[in-house]
Amino acid sequence: MVYHQKDSLGQNFIKYRGLVNELIAVSDINKEDTVVEIGPGKGIITLELAKVANEVIAVEKDMELYKNLKSKFQNPKIKIINEDFLEFELPKTKYKIFSNIPFSITSEIISKILQSDNLPASMYLIMQKETAEKLVGKPNETQSSILTKPFFEIEILGEIDRTNFTQKPQVRIMFVKFAKRQTAYIKDEDRKQFRDFVTYGFSQWQPTVMESFKKVISYDQSKNIKKMLKIGEVKPSELSFDKWLLLFKTWKRIANVKQRAVIS
Repeated sequence: MVYHQKDSLGQNFIKYRGLVNELIAVSDINKEDTVVEIGPGKGIITLELAKVANEVIAVEKDMELYKNLKSKFQNPKIKIINEDFLEFELPKTKYKIFSNIPFSITSEIISKILQSDNLPASMYLIMQKETAEKLVGKPNETQSSILTKPFFEIEILGEIDRTNFTQKPQVRIMFVKFAKRQTAYIKDEDRKQFRDFVTYGFSQWQPTVMESFKKVISYDQSKNIKKMLKIGEVKPSELSFDKWLLLFKTWKRIANVKQRAVIS
């Protein structure tokens, strides 16, 4: 059966098994691991992952691809799931993620993972250069980088030549590593509030970060915070990751019920 790629799904399949092996070789995936693959497509990554991991859970939304994968793989180490990853329940036990993700829903995928109760021990994702740089905070911090960095160390491992894909992407492609921090910078019970706080700060379209929070930080509180944290007249994207963490923790300590209600 010949499968025609669907542009609407942001599908760009890798062509070469050798490249897949090179990418897996620089990961920390081993024979004890359960690995979740998002959008396995034709299964070229799935097959190679199964050679080095204990179990591969491949989540494929497209029914045609799912049927092809089910008929192709009889390996008991490979579990094919026909489901939208955004609706998929991530494992309750330790797992890792390795995937050439659909570029069109990268932000939704990252958001889902960050909001899960059980974060992956590590992730290796193939994604657009622009998205990768936003996640590492290059050249400036972004909402995505601030929300991700408390839980993962993020590193762009290298660029993948566009000719390695069956449908040559129009954008530059990066291979990105996410290593889960041994101790997260934000406590589990504060994760939602931190997410709401950062999202609020980036969505107010004010000239400075402190102006963005003027409805939830009083004038006197703002003066004290600026002095204590040494926050100047900077935009949300110009405030460093460390200062974002301090700002949230300070606000959490001093905010009253009314101020908290605006954020949540």
